[in-house]
Amino acid sequence: MSNVQANEARERIKKTQENIAVIIGTIFTLTLCVYFFTYAMLVDKGLYGLLWAQGLSALAMLLALIYLKHVSFFFTRLWLGRRAEFRDTFAGLNVSDL
Repeated sequence: MSNVQANEARERIKKTQENIAVIIGTIFTLTLCVYFFTYAMLVDKGLYGLLWAQGLSALAMLLALIYLKHVSFFFTRLWLGRRAEFRDTFAGLNVSDL
């Protein structure tokens, strides 16, 4: 693979990773807002199982948002990693390289 093709592949990977990070961040943020506004309703109705589910999933989403760059790189590797033009680029690529 030539140097120009490698740079183009790296830029496409970086752009895809950024788009995936925006999508994940938006979905998780909206979900956490819904959790905030439904908390009182769940407490009033006594649905403690759903409260636990919301609490644990909110914690998982918060951790994913903290490590958003790593999570988005994982999904980018799943999305583009099987394509032949990106295999060589992904072989030597790390999260900190982007």
